[in-house]
Amino acid sequence: MANRPPARASSFSSQLWIWMLAFSTALLLLLGWSFLHLEPGTPSYVIGQVSAIVLSLTILGTLVALLSDWEPF
Repeated sequence: MANRPPARASSFSSQLWIWMLAFSTALLLLLGWSFLHLEPGTPSYVIGQVSAIVLSLTILGTLVALLSDWEPF
C-alpha cells in the first residue's frame, strides 16, 4: 500500500474561491445563452460583451487565486 500524504483540509478561502468560480461560470453560461437572443450592434449586445469580459476576468483571477493557494482571509 502506497504512502499517501495527509489530505489537506479545505480552508474557508479555498471554499470561497470555489464558490466564486462556480457562480461566475454559471453567470457566464447564462450570458452566453442570452447572446442567442441579442441583436449585434444594439446597446444590449455591447453591455453583454462588456459583462462577458468582466466575468471572464473574474474567472481567470479566481483560477489564479485557487492555483496559488492564496488565503486573504
